[in-house]
Amino acid sequence: MNLTKSMKPDLILWGAALTASAKDIIRKIKSLKEGRLISIIVMIPDVELFERLEIKKLGIDDTIDLTPNFSELKIKIMIHMELRDKILNYERKMWDLQKIVELQYSILSTNDVYKLGEAINHFIQLVIDPDYLVHFIYDVKKKDYEFSAVVSRNRLETKIKNELLSIPFWQQYFLTHPNLKAEKLSDEYVVNFLSTIGIAARTYYQFPWKIGSKVFGLILIGIKNDTELSRDRFNELLFVSNIEKARVSEILKGETTVERPDDTTEIRYLFKRMNEDKVARHLNQQLLEHLNGDISIFFNFHEGFRFLYPQYFFEPNGSAPSIQQEKPPIILLKDYPTIEKFLDSDISSYVVNFDQSGIADVKEMLKNVTGKEFKRGILYNLRIGSEKKGLMIVATAREDHQFAPDQIMESEELIANATAVLEESRIVKQAQKTLKQLDRIFELGKELTLESDINELLNKIATAIRRTLGWNIVILDQVDPYSGQINNVCYYGVTPASYEKIKAANQNGFFTSLINKSFRISNSYFYDHQLSKENITPEDQLQFQLSLGREWNDDDWLIIPIRSKGRHLGYIAVNDPVDRIRPGEDRVRSLEYFANQAAVVLENAKLYLDLKNSEEKYRLLAETMTMGLVTCDFKGKIIYINKSLVSILKYKDQTALLDQSFYDLCSLKKRAEFENQISKLARKNLSARELEKLSRDGIEIELMSNDNEYIPFRIYLTPYYENIKKAGFIGVLADLRPQRRLEQLKADFNSMIVHDLRSPLNIIQGYIDIVRNQVVGNVTSEQAELLSIAKENVDKVLKLIDNFMIASKLEAGRFELNIEINSINALIETVFKHYQMLARKKNIKMELDLDENISFLQFDRLRIEQVLNNYLSNAIKFTGPGGKVTVSSRLVKEKNELTDEEIMAVHVAVKDTGVGIPPEEQDKVFNKYEQTEAGKDASLKGTGLGLAISKEIISLHNGRVWLESEPGKGSTFYFSLPIIPVKI
Repeated sequence: MNLTKSMKPDLILWGAALTASAKDIIRKIKSLKEGRLISIIVMIPDVELFERLEIKKLGIDDTIDLTPNFSELKIKIMIHMELRDKILNYERKMWDLQKIVELQYSILSTNDVYKLGEAINHFIQLVIDPDYLVHFIYDVKKKDYEFSAVVSRNRLETKIKNELLSIPFWQQYFLTHPNLKAEKLSDEYVVNFLSTIGIAARTYYQFPWKIGSKVFGLILIGIKNDTELSRDRFNELLFVSNIEKARVSEILKGETTVERPDDTTEIRYLFKRMNEDKVARHLNQQLLEHLNGDISIFFNFHEGFRFLYPQYFFEPNGSAPSIQQEKPPIILLKDYPTIEKFLDSDISSYVVNFDQSGIADVKEMLKNVTGKEFKRGILYNLRIGSEKKGLMIVATAREDHQFAPDQIMESEELIANATAVLEESRIVKQAQKTLKQLDRIFELGKELTLESDINELLNKIATAIRRTLGWNIVILDQVDPYSGQINNVCYYGVTPASYEKIKAANQNGFFTSLINKSFRISNSYFYDHQLSKENITPEDQLQFQLSLGREWNDDDWLIIPIRSKGRHLGYIAVNDPVDRIRPGEDRVRSLEYFANQAAVVLENAKLYLDLKNSEEKYRLLAETMTMGLVTCDFKGKIIYINKSLVSILKYKDQTALLDQSFYDLCSLKKRAEFENQISKLARKNLSARELEKLSRDGIEIELMSNDNEYIPFRIYLTPYYENIKKAGFIGVLADLRPQRRLEQLKADFNSMIVHDLRSPLNIIQGYIDIVRNQVVGNVTSEQAELLSIAKENVDKVLKLIDNFMIASKLEAGRFELNIEINSINALIETVFKHYQMLARKKNIKMELDLDENISFLQFDRLRIEQVLNNYLSNAIKFTGPGGKVTVSSRLVKEKNELTDEEIMAVHVAVKDTGVGIPPEEQDKVFNKYEQTEAGKDASLKGTGLGLAISKEIISLHNGRVWLESEPGKGSTFYFSLPIIPVKI
């Protein structure tokens, strides 16, 4: 018997002897509700006719021999299964016909379009139980929906419905489609559209109603699995759809529609007179009555700790079982995953059968709260806006009780109306409150100027808290930013004696002693007269959260820190709220708005004081320093210049130079390099290393004084900012005239030494030539070789002396150029040919790549040849056998990043495939007497002056030098010469 009840078989093959007890079991099986359709085949020997009749009375459907033929047994089973299916099919058809007749009667007896729609929905859910049901009735004349619903498994999908009906594609396809007809939906585009908005099924069937070419109604059914409607079932639905279509047409044409009673106005009036807790209580009672449940419970929800606690509890007889208010049972969501998943979802309601697997935690929770067990229930997700308000459960202990879909829809609509009104009311109240607070905060903001008296402003903030937020006692203390000592600014609502008593009771500081025992609420602290202690437990925290919203005690304190950038600037303590209710987080945040204003006041006061002190300190420093100081924008306009620089440039006062162009004061030979460095400084992506170099090393410039004399300076640059953006540069200028005088003395001394060295070297060189040329006698080959080595070394020394002399002249500023009109390409070809022989000896390939568009330009041919010699000699020196050296020239257009002017220039490059230069050594390549690691090789060692002299020569031509290099791959050295138009 138990096996039959649990397995519910379609057929039983009985092989045991037909004893009295066996016959009794068979009778009982057949008497079961499930046994009526179970075929029983008994295995017994051949029996007489009267025995067969006896067996039939027992409920045995057929017999077969004890040793049956397998084919015979198979045929008998197939016959009984077919018979069973026919009986079931017949019963289903009879049941369908009965429901259709009932539905037809219901349709014909009502004039309410809304009730018609609900009746059809109920029928379809009862007969088919689809995963999705979309149903709407559209009044073509009014151009509005008379009825609309989207239902998924007994849940009203209001969100999907609103989205669906507002999408233009829905209007275009389902309301204006000329060929829409009752059929299985096969249009992939439409199927994808339905899935996108949340109606995701595998198979869809549509049943449209049309007047001419216009659609005025539709039933759309979605089934998730592979099941398809049979032809009979499809025809039944088509028949029902046509009945509804006919009746709706009659109602709309005859204008006999009975308006569905709308209780929204009544609900709004009722709910607006209640607070949120009273609305929850009222809804709880209404749902219990509407759904005919055995119990209804409203659980309040706490988002922070994610727990529920039952607040209202009703039964049909009007009784409300008591729930202890001080310590109501706490339901932690982590212990009830089904409820947690439901509350975190967007589902508005959830119908549950407590005997189903996976629902045991909900059943257990109800039993823990009520002490009773229930069979079925509905869970409602109660939200006000985006806030989770709580959970409502209506449950029944009756196994045969069913919650009708229309009841569920109406209950959801009741909840939706109530929460919409509450949300609207909450928004209005909060907006009014916030506007009042913001008005006061804006008024305070207008008064927050740097010159305002700090104590006056803080007193105004404390007064605003009393008047705007309704706190009778307000105490405001300030933390001294330098000593850390806490000083009182003001207190309201207490007498001086009471305030002193409060201070005396907290020797370690009023705020500090309370905060250490307080509960955190938002970014503030709540001192609870009962629960606060040194070590607060999670249970204490839960009890504190439950106490919010209850009556205030005079021994409670709410403390709001005044913070800025992680520092405590002061504290605000409040007590005795006007409504005598413990505040929640929303009210605490309102207090924190004013604490933020107090932070602005205190921070501004400190910043203003620091700024004034800093400004005074730097002003005195700038005006008393002996070095020059100038501030300019990137266009060169002088914004500030100190007295020292004005004096050095021989002007009477600073006004003579303010707003003038600093670039115009620079000499022509130094201006280009200076503007180039300022362009670098102005770049957004300037690296820290480049900025440090400009600040540390500086660059040399020459400025014209008031008596038309150029004065040399070394200027150290750093950017200056306005509104967090680079706005210009600050330059500290060191007068180089004392250094130049020393350099002049050095140059004169060097010139004398060079002259004294050159004369004997020239004599030695002359005598070597006389001996080599055998003027005084024959010379052996060994002697000739030694003389050649001696002459080569004398030439090296003379060349070193020449470079040393040029460097001395450059340092002293006595180096002059002989500018003429020349062809740079012709000069490059000449120098290139001189180095071809040396390159062949080292097996180095040389290439020439000249731009034919370059015409004549102005430069000193001798000095540019010297630069080319330095570049090419280095390239060949540092390139190994089998390498390559390429010399190229290009005509380019350059843009001055500061003035946006465009000029033409020639770029000359010498590229090699040598050892290369590491990035960290590239900055010192053009410095005097400095060499890279590769240059320190004894076989490659030079004087360290060649590239430094080249840089100075190109600078005197208003050009620039630079390099590109990668270790192991080679280097490319560049110099540029600007093309200056010749005035004829």
